Amino acid sequence: MSKFLYASRLALPALFFGYAIFANLTLFTERQPSLVLPDSGLLSGGLTHDLDGVYKKDLPHMALSFGLIGAARYAVLGEARQGAVVGQNGWLFSAEEVRPLPTDAVLAGIAETVQDVARQLSAGGTDLVVVPLPAKIDIYRDVSASAVFGASLEALYADFAIDLAARGIAVVDARTALLNSTDPVFFATDTHWTPLGAHLVAAAVATSGTIEPGPMTFDRKEEATKPLTGDLVSFVTTDALAPRIGLLPESVTPVVLTATNAQSDIFGAAVADIVLVGTSYSANTDWGFANSLMQTLGRDVVSVAEQGLGPLKPMQDYLDSAVYRDDPPVVVIWEIPIRYLTDPAIWPVAAPAAPQVAALPRKENSDG
Repeated sequence: MSKFLYASRLALPALFFGYAIFANLTLFTERQPSLVLPDSGLLSGGLTHDLDGVYKKDLPHMALSFGLIGAARYAVLGEARQGAVVGQNGWLFSAEEVRPLPTDAVLAGIAETVQDVARQLSAGGTDLVVVPLPAKIDIYRDVSASAVFGASLEALYADFAIDLAARGIAVVDARTALLNSTDPVFFATDTHWTPLGAHLVAAAVATSGTIEPGPMTFDRKEEATKPLTGDLVSFVTTDALAPRIGLLPESVTPVVLTATNAQSDIFGAAVADIVLVGTSYSANTDWGFANSLMQTLGRDVVSVAEQGLGPLKPMQDYLDSAVYRDDPPVVVIWEIPIRYLTDPAIWPVAAPAAPQVAALPRKENSDG
């Protein structure tokens, strides 16, 4: 046994340095990355930065190594890289949902920003309806690492809705609609809602009394189901290795609408009836939120939502556009995921955030 341990001590460093030599030879002989030596010498910061970029981009087996290390970290420690939080039974949550909560002053500032938008729209004859979207970790707190975060974001959702209503802004309760479903309304490994979740919220908008229904009718047809690898998987491992550690592939079935009555000219209207502004929850047509709004409201809905910008920037872009200036709609629906209320970078609010109410429990022997 002692001979085996002694041999292991010698073999592991030999394998490590052997692979390091092999990888560097492969990198600089076969891939031949371009490096420009700076005038200030070999030890300058510029050369160090360039080398770091070369190793991150071109080092052989980088993707495989990343995937294997991430898979082992998830399987052994139950952890993901920064950006995701591991739940139970293959569920992943965005780290954006466990950020520090905003103070009352910050939340009031955000509500004031929404009210400013409502005033600007109202001056042009357009009504604003806000649809706050609850956090995934709130709706599925039973499979999260700690129910504390879900409870905190439930309270934040209620506070935000109350603050908006107190300012005379129409608000739709999307949380109740999602809580009452027995089928999945969020994907297990993705940040976003399922088409069912989007449709349930659209139905809640239609029955909220905030928007008058119209006469348009549609046939709703499902397209071919396609595979979905959740956007949170990349914070754990590679797509190929994910199923081996219990992060199973999911699927999405997009839906298309076809007008069924003469009044349903959804492509020929000169002026938009309803405009949908928001985030990737609205912009990604696979979820079908705009289509579901048209079907449940019986009115034309045009989406100007944008991905990757949060909820405020798409609204600012729309208000600054010639489309809005020339043809203001009757109603603007503004979809705002509640998790973005904890991001001070996207709101014009200077007040500091308060600490989160509890820390996420960690397993023993975690490497952090």
